[in-house]
Amino acid sequence: MDDTGPVTAVEPTGDPAETLGARELVLALADDELCIGQNLGWWIAVGPFLEEDLALTSISQDELGHARALYGLLGDDIDAMAYGREPHEYLCAHITELPCHDWAETLVRHFLYDTAETVRWSALADSSWESLGAVARRALAEERSHLRHATGLLDRLLRTDAGIAHLLPLFDQLAPMAREIFDAPSGCSDGALVAAGVITCDFGNQLAQWQDIVGDALAKTGYQPQWAVADAEAAPLGGRAGRRSAHFAALHAEMVEVLSIDPSARW
Repeated sequence: MDDTGPVTAVEPTGDPAETLGARELVLALADDELCIGQNLGWWIAVGPFLEEDLALTSISQDELGHARALYGLLGDDIDAMAYGREPHEYLCAHITELPCHDWAETLVRHFLYDTAETVRWSALADSSWESLGAVARRALAEERSHLRHATGLLDRLLRTDAGIAHLLPLFDQLAPMAREIFDAPSGCSDGALVAAGVITCDFGNQLAQWQDIVGDALAKTGYQPQWAVADAEAAPLGGRAGRRSAHFAALHAEMVEVLSIDPSARW
């Protein structure tokens, strides 16, 4: 990484990529993918069984690849965008910053995140920002396999009393937090993005689709996620506005560890 300093999102010069908030949207998605990929990478060689170790490692690599592709839409210095910004310049959702070093917690977040990913990549697949649409279509193919992995495990575990007792409280904890995935980044107008064709579905409708998917997956248990808890009992998390969680500093230090040893290293 060079010494040009932090990179911040600026308005693009193309059309429709120059739509108000288009770059902030892409930056937020890229930051989500970077953090979730880094956190999933923690499971390399420590998964609960070999197949899961391999699966989470593969998914981690996919998510980091998506991050790289999205950063590449915003500029040439991908390393500076991924690793060279100040904490407040990241726009990731807080759920992506959680360590989740308990496998059950990782599974629930994996399911919530990848259902959300499927919804939001679908909203970008036919984007008028053609290069963004191309990234979304490639990512969708991979996300479908991620979702099959998460739903397959979840379905089997929720057929058991022990699985229900252990996993459903984690949905109470994580589902409200996961709603932030569909919050608009600062400076981002989904109305303008829909009008320009950058996205084909606004954030509110994306959220509703995701809630339906998650609710349907859990319906056989008689459980309904407590979606309203985040709104009723807590202030907005603020991840999309640059407010970082308590977990971000350690995660970022882990991400830049190689660069701190060798500043010339490249992604």
